[in-house]
Amino acid sequence: MGGRFARDEEVAAWREDGWVLLDGLVDTDEIDAASADLRYVFPAPEKFHADPESHRPPGRADAELRRGYPEMPATGPAFRPEQHRFRSEFPFYGSGALSRLCVHPAIVDFMERALGTIDLRVYQAQVSAKYTGDANFEQPMHTDRNHSFLPPRMESPWWHAETFLYLTDVDEGTAPTHIVSRQDAAGRSPNSIFMPARDPELYARERPAAAGRGGLLVYGPDVFHRGVDLTKPGGHRFLLNVSYKVAGHDWVGFHSPQSQATHPAWVQFVEGSTPRELALFGFPPPGHPVWTAALVDATTEKYPKLDAEPWRRALPR
Repeated sequence: MGGRFARDEEVAAWREDGWVLLDGLVDTDEIDAASADLRYVFPAPEKFHADPESHRPPGRADAELRRGYPEMPATGPAFRPEQHRFRSEFPFYGSGALSRLCVHPAIVDFMERALGTIDLRVYQAQVSAKYTGDANFEQPMHTDRNHSFLPPRMESPWWHAETFLYLTDVDEGTAPTHIVSRQDAAGRSPNSIFMPARDPELYARERPAAAGRGGLLVYGPDVFHRGVDLTKPGGHRFLLNVSYKVAGHDWVGFHSPQSQATHPAWVQFVEGSTPRELALFGFPPPGHPVWTAALVDATTEKYPKLDAEPWRRALPR
């Protein structure tokens, strides 16, 4: 119960250390209500563990996912494609509550303060699931180099931020991300991947980002981190991965919601959103020069339940 906004010192910690864990940011009642939509995406943990083979998505068996990949070690850290077997991109079917978490006021507030602007864009949004025993989830220490064409610049106005919103309680047995503060990784290139034998000191400085559901892990693309295995018998971990950037930074990206413009869940999201929330996805705000009376009319045909008055009022007279 509860929920809150981030404290100033937590925003400062993200800027200085490169990551911060905001425990209890989103109310657990909101998380539980939104998590009900996960039934459209992932098998319930008890059903998966009772019969894993029958609950893996078609075409996503280990051998199929690994086709074209080099041979991987049986044990130890690696980027195994089956680590990402269970994931689904925004928007999400169901009540719409899960999709709305991507623009939760507490998350947007943190991003505005951390990135120092209100002109933001959501550039990544997906849910993922992990189940004990489904895969070897151990990864080497790395930064997220696949979010940008360029190496990261982590100062205003060029920075961007990634997050994991915990939809389930995440403890030592359910794969909390292991992460290293920027200062503890000083001198290491963010373009590098480090195996344990290559840099045991880096691994010795990692910390597990464990928190209850509703906690938010925020980190920068220059921060070293890694996934670890689930060890809890019958365990599972569900999370929402949502990332923000400053508008106009076209070299940073991951998911493209424009490709989902006819998805029923996107229509549902649009019709329940404010102009400010839609602008976070690149939807033009009221007053943008693209708008004409005819375009507003056509947009209301596409989204019949959208309150178009803010766009109509802003049209030039």
